[in-house]
Amino acid sequence: MRDAWSLTVLGHEGLKWTMLGVWAACLAWQPLRRGALLMAVAALSVTLLKQSSPFSCPWDLVEWGGAAVPPGPGRCLPAGHPVNGFMLFGLYFALRPERPRAARAALLAAWVVGLAAGAVQVARGAHFVSHVLWSAWAAWAVTLAVDALVPRRA
Repeated sequence: MRDAWSLTVLGHEGLKWTMLGVWAACLAWQPLRRGALLMAVAALSVTLLKQSSPFSCPWDLVEWGGAAVPPGPGRCLPAGHPVNGFMLFGLYFALRPERPRAARAALLAAWVVGLAAGAVQVARGAHFVSHVLWSAWAAWAVTLAVDALVPRRA
C-alpha cells in the first residue's frame, strides 16, 4: 500500500496542499491570523522534533520490508503528515475566547483530519500509531503553550 495512488496522491499530497491553502487563507484574513501563527508553530515544532528523532519509520525497518536494522535511520517520530490536521488546534485556541462554536468545530476538524491523515500513513507503512499520537500531543502542547504565552491584541 506504500505506493497506492489513492493513499499517496489523495491522502498524502492532496491533503498537504489543501491544508497549505487553509493556512494561507487564515493568514490572509486578519481575524484568523493568530490561528495561522499557532498553526505554523504546531507544524514547525513537529517537523523539528521529527528531524531530530532517532526513531525510524516501519517501512525503513527490516521487520517490515525495509533494509535498516533497528533503530534504523530515524527521523520518523512524531508523524509529519497528521500535523496537517492537528495544526488546526491553533484555530481552536485562536477562536476559543470569542467564537466558541467555531472553536469547537476547528477542534473537531483537527482530530478528524489529523487522525485520518495518520490512518493513511499507518496504512502506507510510513508510521506506527504511536507516531500519530505523538504528533497530536506535540501539536496540542505547543499550541497550548504559545497561546498562553503570547498576549492577544486588544
